[in-house]
Amino acid sequence: MFLRDSGTPKAVGLDLGLAALVTLDDGEKVDRPRLLKKYGARLADLQRNLHRKERGSRNRDKARQEIARLYALIGDVRRDALDQLTTRLVRENQVLVVEDLSIASLVRSPKGKGRRRKAGLNRSILDASWGELLKQLLYKCAWYGRTLVIVDRFFPSTRRCSACGVAGPKLDLAVRGWSCGGCGAVHDRDVNAARNLRDEGVRMYELVASALPPGRAMPSVIRASEMPRVALTA
Repeated sequence: MFLRDSGTPKAVGLDLGLAALVTLDDGEKVDRPRLLKKYGARLADLQRNLHRKERGSRNRDKARQEIARLYALIGDVRRDALDQLTTRLVRENQVLVVEDLSIASLVRSPKGKGRRRKAGLNRSILDASWGELLKQLLYKCAWYGRTLVIVDRFFPSTRRCSACGVAGPKLDLAVRGWSCGGCGAVHDRDVNAARNLRDEGVRMYELVASALPPGRAMPSVIRASEMPRVALTA
């Protein structure tokens, strides 16, 4: 069920993003729920209602509780959607590959020029809930006996051609498709990244597998940051 030709485990590359929450190496794209947008008008109404209430009053406390309940609902809907997605991915694949994301560094205080755009980007990142998705993949891989491979964040998954391996120049975030200058292959930015992540993840998985003593089970997590540099460049 889980093996491809030559005993290679069935693996899936997952490119996390904002245009789509997750793009798989086979081209499937899973949209993010955009729950803050869906419930945005209701949240704004509740916030305005809160500010109209007298500080310290019982009515203000009730308004605050109503906001908290709506945020709790948003959280429950988001976790349920991610639970269904991650369970499917873990059940269908032996190896799941993602890029190491520093979410905290991506979400920065919107200061100076372009702060409105930065604030909007921050909200989109938080709404996507990459951290919750990765957390679910981590513990479900451990439960189901799968392996989550976390590729180095500086691995050129986006700009390297998944067909021939030639690495092109860095791409602007607005560029959603590009053609390889080496072989001419035309790529969807996110699908190409997912394929490169899959191939790099399988390479790392096989390096670890070849170094394990006979009978030793594969770890549930393989991190590029914890592998010897010589192994990564082998």
